[in-house]
Amino acid sequence: MWRTQLLLRPVAFGANRRYTTSALTKTQVQACIRRLPHYHHQEQQAAAVAAVISRRSLATIQPDRQDQAQAAETAPEALADNIRDFLMSTRQRPRAGLKPDELLVKCPECSPGKPRRLAYSAHLSTHTGDFVCTSCFAQGSWDKYRELATRRPFQNSIPRTARMAEQEPFEIDDEALAQLQHNLREHEAAWQALTGQGDGQLRLAPEVLAQYGVGLGFVDCAVPEIVDMRALASGSSSPSAVPCLVFPRTAFRTNSFIGAASSGVCTVQVKAVGFQAGDVQAKPGDVQMYYPADDAQPGLFGFHVAAGAQAGDVVLTGRELDALAVFQATGIPAVSLPRGAYQLPLDAMRALERFERVYVWLDDDHQGTEAARLIARKLGVDRCLVVGPQAGGDGARSAGDALARGLNLAALLDAAQPLQHDKVLAFAALRDAVKFEVTNPELIRGVPSTDLPGWNACFKGLRPGELTILSGATGCGKTTVASQLSLDFCRSGVSTLWGSFEIPNVRLATRMMSQFARRDISQAPSEIDYWARKFEQLPMYFLKFHGSTRPDTVLETMRHAVYAYDVKHIVIDNLQFMMSMQAKGIDKYDAQDAAIATFRQFATDENVHITVVAHLRKDGQPQSGAAAADADINSIFGSAKVTQEADNVVILQRHGNAATDNKIRRLSVLKNRFDGTLGKVFISYSTESLTFHEIPPPRQRKSVKVVKAVSGKLTKADRQMAESMAAEHGFDDDMFEQSQSQSQSQAQSVSQDAADKNIKEI
Repeated sequence: MWRTQLLLRPVAFGANRRYTTSALTKTQVQACIRRLPHYHHQEQQAAAVAAVISRRSLATIQPDRQDQAQAAETAPEALADNIRDFLMSTRQRPRAGLKPDELLVKCPECSPGKPRRLAYSAHLSTHTGDFVCTSCFAQGSWDKYRELATRRPFQNSIPRTARMAEQEPFEIDDEALAQLQHNLREHEAAWQALTGQGDGQLRLAPEVLAQYGVGLGFVDCAVPEIVDMRALASGSSSPSAVPCLVFPRTAFRTNSFIGAASSGVCTVQVKAVGFQAGDVQAKPGDVQMYYPADDAQPGLFGFHVAAGAQAGDVVLTGRELDALAVFQATGIPAVSLPRGAYQLPLDAMRALERFERVYVWLDDDHQGTEAARLIARKLGVDRCLVVGPQAGGDGARSAGDALARGLNLAALLDAAQPLQHDKVLAFAALRDAVKFEVTNPELIRGVPSTDLPGWNACFKGLRPGELTILSGATGCGKTTVASQLSLDFCRSGVSTLWGSFEIPNVRLATRMMSQFARRDISQAPSEIDYWARKFEQLPMYFLKFHGSTRPDTVLETMRHAVYAYDVKHIVIDNLQFMMSMQAKGIDKYDAQDAAIATFRQFATDENVHITVVAHLRKDGQPQSGAAAADADINSIFGSAKVTQEADNVVILQRHGNAATDNKIRRLSVLKNRFDGTLGKVFISYSTESLTFHEIPPPRQRKSVKVVKAVSGKLTKADRQMAESMAAEHGFDDDMFEQSQSQSQSQAQSVSQDAADKNIKEI
């Protein structure tokens, strides 16, 4: 028996209220909760639970209306003073969020130990005191925040004598922004490409460019990052300086709640994208920099236009130029995704909460369609409309392309459809997708690899919704191949989550940085900061697990990463280390089968690609220095379910003799559910770049044929010596047949001479 205490947090009260019921068993409470309908407010749910349990009327346990009115008047002011005093006492530097009544503060759960620029991940409401962290998903009331922050003190970097009002937030100078806009109007090629009415020109109105604050600056490609706004606006005399379109990102100023002199919207970051004459669309190889380099305060392109609009609609696009085109053609405020064309961080989601309807308009291709569905689920399918493939076969890839072609963007926006239920489909819903797949086979192959072209010849690319098993003998380089391929896809914009249960994350990240730099960075310590800044811009994330871990815990973290960071590729290295000590005896095979089935279902439901690294059976691995035997699909450790659930099965093996061909490997594709293409890819390891590179197939070395001697069979020692010499010198069958023919001729000659000698003696 235990006494049930129901805690709730009434929004109007600003304080906790406790309802205590009579002594009940735990089973009775759980049964009552399951019978209750869903209540929007926690106070209603708590009161309903208490009423059901105690069989009393709701009126007997609801707070008095007069007390409720008095608390509603005094709580906001008292709560505001409490929040302000506590933030000052902990010496925090709160920043403005993307909502008027919201502050970015340090998270009491995950901020201790983080760098300062990553610590402010909790969104605190100045009206209710509720907080939620977009990094670890911790949430609760103001009382919970104070309790956790007191229990785990922050690492303060602000002097105790400084007050919050004296800590001015970062803000880009308006004069520099005006100079950037002036540069755009004076640059004839860029201005004509944006505002011209000819073929290949975007046909944007000058007033729209001015309203969104688009400008033009000059970036020195020899410098790894933008260090000064004045240098960006005034240009550089360096020969490596290139013109770039500059897109400002805006957000709320630190509001008057914490003592700022002014409120409103300001520019907190700018994005510079390389401009080429006749082509203003950004490409993967173009210059793309940010100032400041880190997202100290979240901002969105077009946020100041959407924040000042009274309408309840907004359009979410993948690029800045698409947002300009939509706003010009429809008059609806449009914002662009801050981190690439297919990622929606949680900070940006909070800026879109006040809009009743969100149009999601991304690129008209397979990857854009899948990303639009994922973003619509994150924002809520009940208020999102997805702009689908363009009708009529006009070939417009994006909103900016549609405006340049003279299409009616308002009609395309009106044709947007909500997402249907995932589990029920009619052929009418599949017809367009089937037609697209048949007519555009090259677009559904997935993201290709740039490092290993032979990989593309077999698999065609990395596709979402698939499970790949990468296996091989111990020490053959499975982790190296997996990290190189994942880094290759990550450079192409695929957000990747690495789960290394065998190698610590620090060592893995060091190896991946060397692969990214194409050289061993431990030999060049002066370049570590440069490559670290470059590597930090990649959408690469790591699981904080090591050794034996329950699959349910890993799955929960994976689901959070997919939701928060739009992860599309997950690497699990490796399956045996993750499942170690989870079960013993024959039960370990059942546990491994359950984990594989869980990953298979997760890849399908979340539409992500999962790569699982697995070991071969120990009895099938070659001994040190011996020739590698061909492993097949049945050589992978575990039951047959591991390979049955997988869409792709790849085995990494050493080629030839391990003593002579230590650097040569071959990737054997044994299963490919996409189109059935199988084959082998030969690769060689480079100790300088710590990567594998593809090589032509080496000459086939067949089995050795031992030639018999004239006097009889070879001894065991002679046979071993012959095999060793054949393996060392690369003898093949033709050479042995020639050697055998010569030996037989010599034997016949010797025999004939002996016979002639005997005849003479007789």
